[in-house]
Amino acid sequence: MEAKFKSQIIPIPMGTSNAYIVTNGKQAILIDAGDRKKEQQIIDALRQAPVSPGNIQLIILTHAHFDHCGNSKALRDITGGRIVVHETEVEWLRNGFCKLPKGTNMVSKMLFVLGTIIGKRICEYPPVIPDIAIADKFDLKGYGIDGYILPTPGHTSGSLSVIIEDKHAFVGDTFFNVSEKTVYPPYADDQKELLRTWEKLFAVGCEAFYPGHGRPFTRDEFEKNLLERKKKGKRIPS
Repeated sequence: MEAKFKSQIIPIPMGTSNAYIVTNGKQAILIDAGDRKKEQQIIDALRQAPVSPGNIQLIILTHAHFDHCGNSKALRDITGGRIVVHETEVEWLRNGFCKLPKGTNMVSKMLFVLGTIIGKRICEYPPVIPDIAIADKFDLKGYGIDGYILPTPGHTSGSLSVIIEDKHAFVGDTFFNVSEKTVYPPYADDQKELLRTWEKLFAVGCEAFYPGHGRPFTRDEFEKNLLERKKKGKRIPS
C-alpha cells in the first residue's frame, strides 16, 4: 500500500510576493524564493515552523521573475535544497534576468511599456543554474510530499503550479488575489493559454488556491472568476 502524507502549509508573506513551505514534519519543500535580499524572512519562517533549513528538499520556482526567484541562489546555499524550474525558464535563471510579461488591462499595459524601458534595473537578480528542469508533471512523493508539480503556462510559458494532496494548489502568478473584483492576473504573456490553464486547474478539483500575490481563495471564487472571463469574450479556443 502506498504511503500517505499529511502536509502542513506555512505561508510566508514577503511584501512584494508570497512564498510557501509545505512539510510532512520532517521533509519540506519551498515554493518560490521571494524578492532579492529577503532570504532571511524565509529562514526565520523555517525556524519558527519549526523546520530546519536542512529539511528543504526542493526549492520550486513557479516562474523566473525577480520577485519569485530573487533569493534562489542564497537559499540553495543555505538549505542545500535543489532548485526546480520549467525547462523553458532555465536560461532566464542562468542570466539572472527575466523580461516582464505583457499587461492584461489598460494600467498594466502602460506599466509593461515602462518596464521594458527600465526593466533591467528592476528585474535583475543573482544568476543561478537550476538543478532540475522539468517539462511535464513531476511527482513529489519521492521528496516526502503527497503532491506533484504541474506545468501551467500563460503568465509565462514556463509557469508551474504545485498540487498538494489534490486539495491545495500553489499557483504562482497564474492568479493574483490583490483585488476584490477579480483573481485574473494583471500580467500574462499569453491570455488564451492562461485560460486553458485555468480550465486545466479547475478540472484538478482543488479546494484552495494560493497565489504568488495576495490571499488564498476558494474553488467557488475560482469558478466565479472563470465564468466571468468567458462572459467577457475570453473564451478558450477549441
